[in-house]
Amino acid sequence: MLTKQSRLLLALTVATPLVFAACTDNNILGPGDVAGTYDLTVYANQNFQGSLQFFVNPGDDNDLPNGGTVIVNSGTLELDSDGSFTETNNFTKTPPGGGSFNTNFVSIGTFSVSGSSIHLFAPDQNGFSERNLSGTVTGNTVSYFEGGVEYEYQR
Repeated sequence: MLTKQSRLLLALTVATPLVFAACTDNNILGPGDVAGTYDLTVYANQNFQGSLQFFVNPGDDNDLPNGGTVIVNSGTLELDSDGSFTETNNFTKTPPGGGSFNTNFVSIGTFSVSGSSIHLFAPDQNGFSERNLSGTVTGNTVSYFEGGVEYEYQR
């Protein structure tokens, strides 16, 4: 016959693995699960299909102080298995009455994933302020909002 302490010890031995199994979130993805190169599909709420043109007002773009035309040529988001990311968007900009020139936006930082949520952080760099973004990972799609504007990448 088992003593009261022996029964308690036996119950805890059986229950402990069950408690840990119940607490496991099987929906947590790590950086390695989403690692890869994603191509731009939505830029500033606009579907991107190889090229996207828009106009900027004076003062809205440091490269175009008097306004002008911006063409988005391409974009990638590279998520590395070590939790780092590089986002690159390539543009052609044309000031009023001026010649076109190519430029890009590059943001390098770290990311973390939990379930379908992704968090991206990039410190001040390349003349741009710190970025602290939250978004989603769904299948082969990563999307986030920055200043109420959506950006999306797919692999």
